[in-house]
Amino acid sequence: MVKLASLKEQIEQLIDHPYLREHVPTPVVDEDRLLLALSMVADAPAAPNETDRYIIAMMLVQIALDTHDEVTDGGDDLRTRQLVVLAGDLYSGLYYDVLARSGDIALIRLFAEAIRDINEQKVRLYEKKAERIDALFAAMGTIESALLAKLADRMAVPQWGQFAYHYLLLRRLLSEREAFARTGTSMLFEQMAHIAFPRAKGLTNEQRRYLLRLCDRYIDHCKEALFAAELPPAGLLMLRVTELSGGFSAIAKKTVEEG
Repeated sequence: MVKLASLKEQIEQLIDHPYLREHVPTPVVDEDRLLLALSMVADAPAAPNETDRYIIAMMLVQIALDTHDEVTDGGDDLRTRQLVVLAGDLYSGLYYDVLARSGDIALIRLFAEAIRDINEQKVRLYEKKAERIDALFAAMGTIESALLAKLADRMAVPQWGQFAYHYLLLRRLLSEREAFARTGTSMLFEQMAHIAFPRAKGLTNEQRRYLLRLCDRYIDHCKEALFAAELPPAGLLMLRVTELSGGFSAIAKKTVEEG
């Protein structure tokens, strides 16, 4: 927890800019991603010396990608949209600066591959190119976890990349499901409806229930994958997995089944 707080503070200091602070929202540092990164580093057989720098660089590029996603065609005025774009560019520049100081060419290449994969999958989502529900969820999983997966490859713990995939996909699915149940719309469910009911101009109650059941099926799949993973998650990470999975009843059920 101390290490997580220290890294978070360093990242917040790096992305803090007085002018941007006055005009655009300050990005939130994702503690789940930090926790996953720290857990995989702790489990790595021979972690490089500059792991803090690697984790900070990964978080900066994630923040840059997330910030650019906030740019919309409407709603905000032109000046605000331009500032959001510039903020994302600033965070990207910080990422390149931090990573260049490490001199780790292999990791630079891996992160470049992750950025390419993320952008390709985002295009698939935005242009509604996914033709199957499983491809849609796979695209979302890649968008959420590609950077952590590449970091896991660099640390020689690829199993943590799969763990991060299911963890972050589960978190995203729960968020999208909640939004759909509360407001009747979400990006994910719009895509699911486009695939499942391509000719529908509006969803019936039965169609809505069908989409919710599909989402629940993938949510259960992610939970099962997390609890089946043969990894030594740190106590704090295990608590977060339990929280996402619906409380301590999930662990109790697994313990009873194994017993």
